[in-house]
Amino acid sequence: MSMHFLEHLRHNWPLAAAAAILLALLVYALASGNLPTNQGRIARTVEPLRYWRWVRRLAALLVVAVAVLLGSYWLTPL
Repeated sequence: MSMHFLEHLRHNWPLAAAAAILLALLVYALASGNLPTNQGRIARTVEPLRYWRWVRRLAALLVVAVAVLLGSYWLTPL
């Protein structure tokens, strides 16, 4: 990994931390079948439509966060 990219992550640590938390939450949700939310847990077996809707939204947020991190890195002059 480039030292410039690590420096970029250091300067943009809140977004990098949010992306890491989203990734961890998605991995947990997909592995366990339960998605913890502020409205209670959503079980894949009990409410599959609601569960997959939350997973899609969290995955979209993760994609946006990673795209912003990478895009801002590529647009930043070295």
